[in-house]
Amino acid sequence: MARRAGGGWHKTAEILYRILEEEGVFDDNHNPTLERELRRVAGGGRSRVRLPLNEWAPDRRARPKRPRRVSAYQKEFGRQLKKLKKKHPRTPVQRLMKRAHTATKKARRGKR
Repeated sequence: MARRAGGGWHKTAEILYRILEEEGVFDDNHNPTLERELRRVAGGGRSRVRLPLNEWAPDRRARPKRPRRVSAYQKEFGRQLKKLKKKHPRTPVQRLMKRAHTATKKARRGKR
């Protein structure tokens, strides 16, 4: 990969930031997001500055997240696991889950 001569974007961003600072852009109309972003670019782009969600996607923040629908398999699996836990309270859950999966497949085979 070829290297750029003269420092590339880093130098350009640094010069741009200095010019804007001399012009008084940050003094008159204080915009912390712009200032942070310009500092990040002028600093070589090494640090990751995360913008608040409402600044880059205001519509996404406003909507409430809807819950996912529980499938019939998950419901049946829960029932089977509950039964097995009641019958075998000291058995490790991992083993009970395997058995619950098998029981769920068996129970759902007839409901198609």
